[in-house]
Amino acid sequence: MDNVEEEFEDTAFVDESFFTGESPAEEKKEDSLNNMLQSQYSPKQLGSIAKFIEPINGNSPLETATKFFEESPDVRVLPVEAYDRVVGFIDRKTLEVSTNTFLKRLTSSNIIDYTQKTEAIFYASDYIENILKKISDINRATGIVYFCVFDSRSFYGMVSLDDVLDRISEIREQDLEKASFIQQTFFPHEDSLQDLPYRIFTWNKMANALGGDMIQLYKLSDKKSIVGCFDVSGKNVAASLLTITIGTFFTSLSLMNYAEKNPVKIIAMLDSYLHKIVPPGNFITAVLCYVDFESRKICLFNCGHTTTYMLFKDSPEDERGKIASVNPKLPPLGMGVVKEELEKANAGKRPYIAYDIRFGLHIDMYSDGLTDMKNVDDIRFEDERTKKFFASLYDVKDQNVVETIQKQVDDWTGTTMLPDDITVIDIRF
Repeated sequence: MDNVEEEFEDTAFVDESFFTGESPAEEKKEDSLNNMLQSQYSPKQLGSIAKFIEPINGNSPLETATKFFEESPDVRVLPVEAYDRVVGFIDRKTLEVSTNTFLKRLTSSNIIDYTQKTEAIFYASDYIENILKKISDINRATGIVYFCVFDSRSFYGMVSLDDVLDRISEIREQDLEKASFIQQTFFPHEDSLQDLPYRIFTWNKMANALGGDMIQLYKLSDKKSIVGCFDVSGKNVAASLLTITIGTFFTSLSLMNYAEKNPVKIIAMLDSYLHKIVPPGNFITAVLCYVDFESRKICLFNCGHTTTYMLFKDSPEDERGKIASVNPKLPPLGMGVVKEELEKANAGKRPYIAYDIRFGLHIDMYSDGLTDMKNVDDIRFEDERTKKFFASLYDVKDQNVVETIQKQVDDWTGTTMLPDDITVIDIRF
């Protein structure tokens, strides 16, 4: 028994707060109530940001509000109640102006006399995006920055213009992040690039969260594939939606195990498909490289896109090498003209380049964001520097290609903003 007593004496006992319910960091009652109320609504609804504050009686003397604000430095506004309902509010700034002199304090009367009456009724269930314009219009017309929020007929809480704008910003940022993730899922995955009879390296950087550039890899068989670099006219959300239509086109062909292997017919079908979707005035430039290891041929279809470069050296010791420029022979996609041009073409006058696959051949495709990028002196990278860059990229080892592209862009742009999306594709045989 003695041993048991000694054991209890040496053992740390449970904190007394376990029994009393007290906590060193006890949550404020108002915060707990606000969390409970806000959790009932979607983050996109007004009820998720409105904060409950106990209304003050409008018939109370102004000193009552003054004392409350002094004791609650974090509170910026007080809802005011009259006839058993909230009729408006008084904010800290208004109160300070109303009592900033002895005479004003001496002649001040009741809170209701300084209350800003409710300009409009807002409900906790209202969607923030839907009421933003109404709140902004009231603010511009009256300067009011606080608004009363109700749940049915009961007072729910207060919300400020800043609260609304902050939440709108959060929602849009989250939506952009999700949209960006979705857009990136249509770019080729790293494992798909590895499972090819040639090497391919890609690099992309959007000027904004969403962009108008797209890379596609469509495998027709183990020895046949199409690599595409696309650039949608316009920027941001609208352009990104059109890039996804390109991604869904090739994804659908893959899922259906589409039997057609002729690149001319596939590109014609792509143009016809985009013609039905792309709004008037918009278009999509593209360069598509068809690789056929059965016939050991490549075909380059440049549809209004930037110059594509083909580079080759007879031997590693060849310092200069050969470089050929492949300029557009077809108009941009999405206008229905590419399909017409391809259908009327004949062997004597083909609107694309056909070339034999040779060991050591490199093909470099890119979007015009590369030539348009500017340095801190507002100088564009332009075509000649782009051509020289790809000539120097030829001798870069495979494992360093992506890093070299990234470094070139970073070194040139420095701290400047990208004016457009940049995409680079380096194909090596």
